[in-house]
Amino acid sequence: MTRHCLLPVFILAVACAQASPQAFVPPDDQPFLHVERVAGQVPWIADPYGRTVLLRGANSEGLEDEAWRSDPRGVAMINPVDPAAYVGKCPPNSNEVAPPLCEVEAGKGRYAQSSAYDAQNDFAQMRQRGFNIVRLALSWSQLEPTPGNYKTLYLEQVTQVVTWAKEQGVYVLLDMHQDQYGRSIQADPAKPCAQGTDPGGGFDGAPAWAVMNDGRPSCQSFGQSVLNAAVSASFDNFWKNTEVPVAQGDAPGKGLQDHWIGAMAALARRFKDEPAVIGYEIINEPQPGSFAAYDVSDNYLYPFYTRVIQALTGVRDGLPDCPASQPSQATCAYPDLGIHDTNHLVFVEPIAIRNLIDFSPQHSKPISSYPNVVFAPHTYTHIFTLDSSFLGFNAHTSTYPPNYDFAYATAASEAIAMGAAIFVTEFGGGSADDALILEGELRAQEHWGIGSALWSWKSNCSLDPKATCEGAWSYFNTAPSGPGPTPQNGPPQPSRDKFMVRAYPRAVAGRLIDYAFDPDTHAFALHATGATAAEVGDKAHETLVWVPQDVTQTVSVSGAAVIDEVVTMPDGNRFAWIAPTGSGPYTVTMGDATALDAQMSAAPARQPIDQATASATFKKFVLDLQQSPDDQLATKAAVVQGIIEAVLKIDW
Repeated sequence: MTRHCLLPVFILAVACAQASPQAFVPPDDQPFLHVERVAGQVPWIADPYGRTVLLRGANSEGLEDEAWRSDPRGVAMINPVDPAAYVGKCPPNSNEVAPPLCEVEAGKGRYAQSSAYDAQNDFAQMRQRGFNIVRLALSWSQLEPTPGNYKTLYLEQVTQVVTWAKEQGVYVLLDMHQDQYGRSIQADPAKPCAQGTDPGGGFDGAPAWAVMNDGRPSCQSFGQSVLNAAVSASFDNFWKNTEVPVAQGDAPGKGLQDHWIGAMAALARRFKDEPAVIGYEIINEPQPGSFAAYDVSDNYLYPFYTRVIQALTGVRDGLPDCPASQPSQATCAYPDLGIHDTNHLVFVEPIAIRNLIDFSPQHSKPISSYPNVVFAPHTYTHIFTLDSSFLGFNAHTSTYPPNYDFAYATAASEAIAMGAAIFVTEFGGGSADDALILEGELRAQEHWGIGSALWSWKSNCSLDPKATCEGAWSYFNTAPSGPGPTPQNGPPQPSRDKFMVRAYPRAVAGRLIDYAFDPDTHAFALHATGATAAEVGDKAHETLVWVPQDVTQTVSVSGAAVIDEVVTMPDGNRFAWIAPTGSGPYTVTMGDATALDAQMSAAPARQPIDQATASATFKKFVLDLQQSPDDQLATKAAVVQGIIEAVLKIDW
């Protein structure tokens, strides 16, 4: 990492920051991270100095090979892949897909690039808002467009983006993204869907040559993509690692999973020694296919995760290597691909059914002895959960999930059993509900000390020229297309800035107990317990709080800690370093934190909720609805029970 004008004790920190717009960089702001564990507690992400690390950011679709709006199958990726198309410029924006990801002033230094909304410097904009991570959605279809041939140009584009992020102090999570398996899965207009189903389709993920849907129609039941016949068949073949009738090329095996693992191996070889890459997410929102929820997790999904970890890290768990001719077996380890990447975190999602019920129908247990595993659920409470997505409730009227903490309390139970830290790789909803849903999610994340990435960073609005961005999911929006070229960037959603740009601890010396921020009063309170004393000036062992520029209150400390210094950065934001004085509790506040302390005291206890309790809560909700005097609602509740029993095969 490049440092400018730094002394070991940072005596000249403020002067340096004033002398040059790129002068001051926090010490070791992008080291390799790892997972720490204490028996009975939720594991946590930590830096090499023993501090708890909190990551806050957003998802970017700029490199995703997504379905076109006018022609979902398309013929190519619309946003250019060639890195040369992004040097000092941003390619034209197309309303067919999400805007390209750009950094037109890359190379000028961390604080010398404009973060204005129309500046086309995405990572400078993220850094300005306090984001220190971006989940970068990547597509198998671009990594391996032809079987066994891994696309160097796409890898170069990913490298370019990592370089941009590194300059701004933003970690990159490389996310092997898919939604409904692949964009070539689309309904056939010439073959109408059967009565009771409606057309659905894939959005991104697998290349067309890797789609094996057994001729099933792309039609879904009850409006749920998890019940799409073609998608379900495609996942069945993926979980069975069905051999692909194509050339193997450089893939480590002939099956669908083998090709996927080969694509991930290409990423790991490229970024093995890059600390700005925080790690790899193996697959986004995996669907069960036709398998029962517990069956797919026990016998297919988590064994797949184990194989990926074995392939990338070389960790064998005492198992012999599988033969190259049959690399995917339960009694042996996936062949060692020679990468041995043990620097990075590996993020694993539960089966996507969790998005519907806010807990995972799975037998949670460790998937590998590799220590740096992160459980990565999505929390879309009152967005994708069945109360709103199917039953017709909303965040104001629903009684299930019982609160926003529920998804995190169940994740805590699952993560403890898995021996994994937690990071929420997606959350959010329509911006019209930010004051209720977004703030509810953020408060729960603060309460549990869990980092997250908002869905999503930037997107284009409706193709309808009369439409507005009201209620859009993204952070920044491009206005709807009309006469003339599509604008490159529209302003950020005001509510997103209000709730997302908040003071938070980036690194905590000792153990984080709780923290909270009030977006209206700008009050802030953090409670932690120090482990050992940190020498004032040894910033790598101090608590670091990021403070947005419009939060002007004085930073105060009480208890077993003292303020080292508070530095105003060239972008107007502040960093506050707090040095613990020993093994005792300490508090950091800004403004009048009385109301925040009361709120934190009144919050549900941070008690993990086990699966039996979560399942009973959900079942009671559905059974009570079946007694509703509203016949339509009672019927829908009965349908939910039927789906759970017959399709997902979860005991009622």
